[in-house]
Amino acid sequence: MRDAQAVATRISADEAAADAERARLTGQPLPTMEEGAEPSMQLHPDELLHAIRRAAMLDDGHTKPPTGGTLYLTSRRLLHAGSALREVDLADITDAGVALERLLLLDLTDGSELAIEVDQPRLLRVQLAAARAAARGRSG
Repeated sequence: MRDAQAVATRISADEAAADAERARLTGQPLPTMEEGAEPSMQLHPDELLHAIRRAAMLDDGHTKPPTGGTLYLTSRRLLHAGSALREVDLADITDAGVALERLLLLDLTDGSELAIEVDQPRLLRVQLAAARAAARGRSG
């Protein structure tokens, strides 16, 4: 019962953080981070870093077991740097949802799916939506 309460508390805190971020982003751009990325993480000249999630597990449905690493949300891509680098262009994400306590689920334009286990997936989903909207605005 204590574990269930702890899970409910984490979900509630994540939902509150997502709601606060959604309200803050009304009429404002997604904030950028100046540092925090690993030195090997290369951004394109016009690319901005918006969020980092350490200890992120990526399951692409093909690699067994899921791979651990650091997840980066940029103005152009979602990158998972683990034993290998997996990058997804923001335009290739068709849908994002949250399941359970720690799963962010992504549908991609090629019909594939990604499951990413991270802390605060609801907050990340809001940040991802803002980055996708800004990318569409730049390209449209």
